[in-house]
Amino acid sequence: MEKMKIKKIVISTALSLFISALIHIFILFTFIIENLRTLPELFGLLISILSIFVYPLAPIFYGLKTKDRIGSVIVGTVPILCLFYELHLSSFIAGNIPETDRIIDVVTYFGSLTIIGGLEGYYASKEKIDSLIVAVVFMIIWVSIFLNGLD
Repeated sequence: MEKMKIKKIVISTALSLFISALIHIFILFTFIIENLRTLPELFGLLISILSIFVYPLAPIFYGLKTKDRIGSVIVGTVPILCLFYELHLSSFIAGNIPETDRIIDVVTYFGSLTIIGGLEGYYASKEKIDSLIVAVVFMIIWVSIFLNGLD
């Protein structure tokens, strides 16, 4: 009985990490297309807008579909942490350390997005309409924080 529970947790975690990786790859692909300017302007704008909403929508859809709380939290947090690494942490590690105020701003910004994304997934994975409404409210908050924090 215990082996089945451990197997279920491992499969759930692996699936949610795979979904998180797909989200991150999609966003990276969007940035590459944006940099190369190979698409018509309107289509590129549509993909950019879609990519903004992938992060907050993914944990809601994953939670509704699977009802897996741990996996939904992972889908809500890991892609944001990957984006944080891609945009900031890799330059910090390389030795490009900004001022303390900038570090605090970046960590606060990505930390709040990560926490809200995880809460979205958690509430979306519950099987109640009230929880889904809370998840949608968190999604709206996530989008507003994301858009307000763009430099």
